[in-house]
Amino acid sequence: MTAGGLVFLGLCVIIGAFIIMSVRIYQVRPDLVKKLLRYAIIAGIGLVFSVVAVAIGLRIDSRHNESYSRSLKSVSEIWGGAIEQAPPEFSYEGYSTEQYEDKNSGQMQFRKRLISTDMGFESQRLGIKIEPSVRTKGLLKFPGYMLRFTGSYEIKNLHNARKKVYFRFALPSGAGNITDIAVTVDGVAYTGDASLADGIDWQSEMNPGEKRTFTISYSAQGTSIFSYALGQRQMQIRKLDVELSTGFADTVVPDGAMVPTKQDTDGATTRVTWKGENLVTGQNIAMKFDIPGNYGKIVSKLFFYAPLAIFLFLGFLIVMTAARRIQLHPMNHLFIVTGFFIFYLLGSYLISYLHIVAAVFASLAVSTGIVSYYCSLMGKDRALLRIILAGAGIFQWVFSTAFFFPEHTGFLITVASIIAFIGLMRATAGVDWEDRL
Repeated sequence: MTAGGLVFLGLCVIIGAFIIMSVRIYQVRPDLVKKLLRYAIIAGIGLVFSVVAVAIGLRIDSRHNESYSRSLKSVSEIWGGAIEQAPPEFSYEGYSTEQYEDKNSGQMQFRKRLISTDMGFESQRLGIKIEPSVRTKGLLKFPGYMLRFTGSYEIKNLHNARKKVYFRFALPSGAGNITDIAVTVDGVAYTGDASLADGIDWQSEMNPGEKRTFTISYSAQGTSIFSYALGQRQMQIRKLDVELSTGFADTVVPDGAMVPTKQDTDGATTRVTWKGENLVTGQNIAMKFDIPGNYGKIVSKLFFYAPLAIFLFLGFLIVMTAARRIQLHPMNHLFIVTGFFIFYLLGSYLISYLHIVAAVFASLAVSTGIVSYYCSLMGKDRALLRIILAGAGIFQWVFSTAFFFPEHTGFLITVASIIAFIGLMRATAGVDWEDRL
């Protein structure tokens, strides 16, 4: 209680001192107080619109994520989703001796138990071709693809005794239609599995050092991601050679996946390779694909940058009008910033009805037109219209367009800001600011 009372007393002293100081300054320099109050009101206007813009951005981000997730689920159910191909299993059966407690006598006993033990692979060579087949749901686009998978697996009996071995290859999960399944063993078509719906099963006895080669291929439909799940379980692969080729230009290795050995592109096809020897890994081989045109996920960033655009525009307007001796009341600033903000307000709705590019540029045109119309109604110097058009062009048109180039957004915004700053320097270098601000 004592500490709270002291804090409250301290705040009262600070507020009282501020009031006394403000009154004293107003008595000595009433013009200064009026200017400070004027700029505080203008800053408050900018702050209010900035908060609203960020709130709209949060709403758009939430709405886009919900809509995208819902539509992606629908596309995955109709076409196919993220395909995950598990590596095959190669194992042999053997007996293991284990110790256990006899419940009747309480003594420790030994028994043999039949277990399956992983044998490892001499080599796994994969050829993966992924061709884009873009899927559309409303105004959203999804990176659907056609997969052609070919895997060549060499197995070998590494033991000094004849072993009964098992080879099993599970069909991929998450895929749409799986077609054109073909299986060969040592180059001969395999017909030993009556049904491939539950995967490909093969069993035989192999002599010491005997080798077999399985080649399995199929086609499938998927969306967004392909994964070869080497990390599902520990196994040794003495030689791994994977080549993935795709027509997608925008490819990303997901977090936690194996880093490619090599990646290159000729403009039309991207080729990614993974190679390794005596490999035991807990990572998958995976690739994520994306396509241009889904700007919904970056539109929210445009709104999150709105405070920067609004305050830079206001600062540009204040400095330039002061340099030109153009008097603007805070109410004029309110209407101008409102016209500037109409871009964000209108755009937040148009993106639901138009393609995002058309929605953004339509909103820009309407906003700039309204602000220009208001300037003509004020009857001020025509220089005001040029100032506002320049500010809107840089801090609204250029800033907004920059978000359609995600890799260069920050750079484009920085360049536009530098150009605006150079323009301010040229326009105000000879101004005597003593009686302007």
